[in-house]
Amino acid sequence: MKLRIGIIGLIFLSFVLDGFSQRYYEEELLSTRMERKELRQKASVSDGAYVLFQGGLRKHENSEGNDIFTGGNGEFNGVVGVNYGYRLNNASFETGLGFIWHDHRGSYFLEEAGENFRTFGNYNSIFLPLVLKYDVPTGPSKKFRFGAMGSLNILLYQTRTWDQLGKDIQYFDYFNDRDNYVEYKYYWDRPKISGFFKAGLYAEFQVFKSSFLNLQFSKAITLSPLRTITYEWEYQGQKGGFTDELKIDGYIVEIAYKLPLNLFSATK
Repeated sequence: MKLRIGIIGLIFLSFVLDGFSQRYYEEELLSTRMERKELRQKASVSDGAYVLFQGGLRKHENSEGNDIFTGGNGEFNGVVGVNYGYRLNNASFETGLGFIWHDHRGSYFLEEAGENFRTFGNYNSIFLPLVLKYDVPTGPSKKFRFGAMGSLNILLYQTRTWDQLGKDIQYFDYFNDRDNYVEYKYYWDRPKISGFFKAGLYAEFQVFKSSFLNLQFSKAITLSPLRTITYEWEYQGQKGGFTDELKIDGYIVEIAYKLPLNLFSATK
């Protein structure tokens, strides 16, 4: 009888000790998770390196465009990029690689024909951004930032190139009047080094207690044409000419995801 009571007591004691140990383990685990969250939050707002993934739309300012949504004439072209940056106090410097779409479509009225001569151009390019930002954190946890930015973007490579000179025929009404057309020659030049500036404002706020979502509004400015195309046309014995300048100008709206690299060392 005493043996049975002893065995039952040991079993009961083991259950009690297991319950206490499990509760202690769960509290310790919860405490560890809270500490890691705090460490991640502090690391995300501290100085250091980060990676920025961004994309947006640019509204044409000097020409009609090729709308990326419909493939037809429109006003918007896209821009995407991946940047590596470093934050020190309130200033940040970034560089990386970006890609900008630019379909240039213009129109020149020929009085002799009473019709519009349509021009086309493409400047889809890979570019190298050099970005400087300055912001002011707000709130006790510095989760919201508002600031200004400026960048020099050097165009490195065009994915679609055009012949520098050539000749062709443009029909004013290809399907109904094949006898009404204009013959033309064209040639173009461009600077050896080309690029564009961006200047604007941005705001970013913390998400997931570890990273940032960035909203940016800026204007793209080219100080000189990226390409100047000269057209020489002939219509029923009459001749003339004009130039068409290609620029990457317009307002840009971008959204970006910012991942601070301090997070990986804070959670080791």
